[in-house]
Amino acid sequence: MPRSLRAELSKPYGVLFINENKLKQFLINKSNSRLITVGDVVTQTILKFHIKPFLAIVDGKTKRKLVKENFGQFEYIKVKNEPGLIRLSTIREIKDILVHNENDKILMVDGEEDLLVIPVVIYGNFGDIIIYGQPNAGVVVTLNNDFLKRRVLEIFKKFQVTSC
Repeated sequence: MPRSLRAELSKPYGVLFINENKLKQFLINKSNSRLITVGDVVTQTILKFHIKPFLAIVDGKTKRKLVKENFGQFEYIKVKNEPGLIRLSTIREIKDILVHNENDKILMVDGEEDLLVIPVVIYGNFGDIIIYGQPNAGVVVTLNNDFLKRRVLEIFKKFQVTSC
């Protein structure tokens, strides 16, 4: 990821929730949408509400510290994704899950999952609810739409392709 994008990507691209009860109420009212979580704490929070994400993307870390979480009954798929990168193989896995509507999956990332919101937006359906953590602030909830997809594609085009 180019350094010039750090500030751009640190902004929330949706509604920032700092209150768990308000987040829960919002999600209960959107129960017909596919819910995609990116991040360990976000995923645990959603599961605590007894809401099962369509897809959860986790890396076993919170703020770069290892955490041991039990996410329950999901099919686990392991992928590799180094910090600051988005591997093509990981993009393909996310695309396959989202395009083929394969729910109840956890993508267990060896590396870092933060940037994987990008392929989720690109390959997700319009109307998907995407939830990710905003460090030291709360949880961002965004509804996938044409504007968001175009904006994320603009950002993604600035990434450099390199061999891993």
